[in-house]
Amino acid sequence: MSVTSPLASLYTVLQAVRTSAGLNAPLLRKNEAATRAALIDPVLRALGWDTANVQMVEPEKTIGGDLRVDYLLRDSTGKPHLVIEAKCLDASLDKHGYVSKVLGYALGFKVQTVFITDGLSWHCYSNLHKGNTEAITFSLADDLLPAALHLIQWLDAAQSGYGVALPVPAVPEAAFIPSVVTKDDKQPKLHKAVVEQTDFVELTHLNMLPSLPEHKPKLLRLPDGSVADLKTWKGILHKVGEFVLAQNPVITFPYPDRAGKKTALLSLQKPTAGLSSSAFSHQGKTVFLHTNYSASACIANALYLLNLVPTSLQQVSPAVAF
Repeated sequence: MSVTSPLASLYTVLQAVRTSAGLNAPLLRKNEAATRAALIDPVLRALGWDTANVQMVEPEKTIGGDLRVDYLLRDSTGKPHLVIEAKCLDASLDKHGYVSKVLGYALGFKVQTVFITDGLSWHCYSNLHKGNTEAITFSLADDLLPAALHLIQWLDAAQSGYGVALPVPAVPEAAFIPSVVTKDDKQPKLHKAVVEQTDFVELTHLNMLPSLPEHKPKLLRLPDGSVADLKTWKGILHKVGEFVLAQNPVITFPYPDRAGKKTALLSLQKPTAGLSSSAFSHQGKTVFLHTNYSASACIANALYLLNLVPTSLQQVSPAVAF
């Protein structure tokens, strides 16, 4: 009885893809659609992805009007799982700004892993929600065996639940029990066990993005490890301001915003009518936090304000969860 190894089958496909790249290089270098059809789609199919099933492999997926990816791969439950950005053959995969772009994809589509490929070279960014921006790179132009192993490790459809029954990890019932709600609480706070399993994105990485995802942040992790509920982007600046004032008793007012010119981020004077602000009690005085900023400016000013937090209290990187 003849038995075919899955790795050997993939290896054969990769050989054919490499040959096709060499024979059709002039066309593939200037035609992304041809690159996808000749070099990328065969690899996906060999890894168990049905490229004709748009519920499994959705091409040209758009979110928020301006965030578009070439392939959105969904797991067996329909949840976005992987993103692949395709380029023409021999295109540069590490141009300035690509890291921010793939991080934007991860945030926008709520995935952990993003690939950029020209059909031969593959750059894999994984654990993006945890702030990792280092790519794992491999190429079909080199030894095919390591490339095949990498592809199986990161892209095999079985890992997304296709063709196998993946075990559901047991989660203690207590992890979903809300804490006690007092009369001052508008909604139950997440139990600590849930917070620990949540993927957070560091504010510094959000600050790198050219545009923020449309969905609102839900949790803010502060430098001391505590977690606060969020409803808006401005809530990030509000919570950071509250935290900073509580941790630093010696602040000079007015404290200018990051632009350092006209606007006071913290002031003893209430901002002009019509401008949004938050009021806090600090050392027996009322301090006003200017919050009349765009979402991206709120993040930038929150990071700037966190410079006032004593180093001894900076145990973790401030981050948000969606």
